[in-house]
Amino acid sequence: MGKASRRFLKRQEQRKQEQAKQVLGGKAAVVRQHFEAGEYAETLNALAELVQAGGHDAESLYMGAYSYFMTGDYIRAASMVQNVLSFDPNHIAARILLARVCILEDRADDGLAIFDFVIEHYEGKLTQQQREDVEDILEYYGRNEGDRLQEDFPHVAAFLGIEEDAEPAPALKQTAPEPETPVAAPVSAPATQPTAPAAPAPEAEAPAGVEDVAEATEELPDVQDKINEILANNLSLLEKVRVLNAFAGASFVADALEDAESYLRAALEIDGTDAGTIRNLAVLLHAMGAQDKALAVAAKLPETDFLLLAHLRQPVAQG
Repeated sequence: MGKASRRFLKRQEQRKQEQAKQVLGGKAAVVRQHFEAGEYAETLNALAELVQAGGHDAESLYMGAYSYFMTGDYIRAASMVQNVLSFDPNHIAARILLARVCILEDRADDGLAIFDFVIEHYEGKLTQQQREDVEDILEYYGRNEGDRLQEDFPHVAAFLGIEEDAEPAPALKQTAPEPETPVAAPVSAPATQPTAPAAPAPEAEAPAGVEDVAEATEELPDVQDKINEILANNLSLLEKVRVLNAFAGASFVADALEDAESYLRAALEIDGTDAGTIRNLAVLLHAMGAQDKALAVAAKLPETDFLLLAHLRQPVAQG
């Protein structure tokens, strides 16, 4: 084969490679387009076409993992995160997503361990949005399990500023001969944890349905006591969010709007990204006449909800 023939074949191969790259680039663009529009099922379909065509970039796989997460398929989300990390071990968003999956699957220690690793190695590279998301997720543990965070997950504790409060122990030894002098408890201690053994809290039962709300709300319990009771129960975090939303709904129907807000705020302390809780809080704030706050809360939804926005734009009915 002559040189001219070899050059011709080489140029032909280069054109084929360029065409293949263009095809993959177009399919990757479709994946991103659906993802940015919050069309997660369509994102997964487009990703399947991209993979079949030979596209295996980490960012597209992450969009797939997040889409599985948003559609409630946590098993596939976690599996795809592992694929992302095999391509890019330093993919921060993928590690944060895996931590969220662990926590929602009631594997809090695994999730906290991942967050501890992310904060130790990548804190300086977190975007502002990532930092806020991590703070929202970890706030619950900072409020209720500060001592355990200091012992088992020190980087999480430092991230939340808990380690700065762990100083009263030496003062306790110095003031031991003076029992009448109270020693302040560390700020990081959980607010709802008793200082002496207490009987297990009874299971918190949410109202069964709207038709039962009238009976369930005849005598609403003290809100903070009920919140503490729910948090103390041996329920998964996902279930606690559901129960808190159910009590918020009962309070809303009973026109106890401030109580409803307290329940929803408590739910957001557990999972600050839960779309159902965010949506409920936006509707509640609108009902309370705080339209600007309602719109600000609605803006935190992972995808735009035009039905919700249309509702929030309506004037509050005067009763």
